[in-house]
Amino acid sequence: MKRIFSIVLTIIALTVLVVPVSASMINAQLHPYFNILEVVEDKSVTIQVFNFPSNDSFRVTMGKYGSLGIGGEVIGNTDSGSGGSFKATYSIPSSLVDLERIAIRLQSPISGYFAYNWFYNNTAPSPISTPIPGYTGFPTFSIESVIKDQSVTIKTKNLPPNDTFTVTMGKFGSLGIGGVVVGSTASGTGGSQTFTYNIPATLAGLTRIAIRIQSPATGYFAYNWFWNNSTP
Repeated sequence: MKRIFSIVLTIIALTVLVVPVSASMINAQLHPYFNILEVVEDKSVTIQVFNFPSNDSFRVTMGKYGSLGIGGEVIGNTDSGSGGSFKATYSIPSSLVDLERIAIRLQSPISGYFAYNWFYNNTAPSPISTPIPGYTGFPTFSIESVIKDQSVTIKTKNLPPNDTFTVTMGKFGSLGIGGVVVGSTASGTGGSQTFTYNIPATLAGLTRIAIRIQSPATGYFAYNWFWNNSTP
């Protein structure tokens, strides 16, 4: 009888340890994020998403700058489909018209995955001043690893060839604009490449750091941010 009771307890314990994992959680290899592609003042914003989990649904909200879009006005829902990278355009709600900066957030009530960004509410011209012949799209990069207060490693995607990028770091939220110059990187053949940059002493101790790469010759740029802690 004692042996049977022990077996039953073991089965219960094993059952408790089984944690359900959604398909979206399995498919998302990296954290989802998105860049701002285009803004039509007081009317719409177009974004490009990356690393989005498949077969998920995201609630889209907009709010005041600094809110991260949390508790903002719901402007729609977006199905991620096969996931990965795709573009989407959303209307700016009338309650946010005339604001200088607007936060936007995509969050799934199913899996919990989310991403947020913000944009200037104006119709700005393209920053590209000297397009590279044969090159299409725009560069992006993801954060590969971090050594706290020492260095960050990034991996580029669709980097234009034969260009040189100035790399800057700054406080979170700055997009790296006007930040500390930490290096200059030649793109070589372009495409996907991995680079490591030292974190400047002036930013050591910050919880989050913005990083930006921008070409003074062509105007191509990309930015991201990272948690300043050592990743496995």
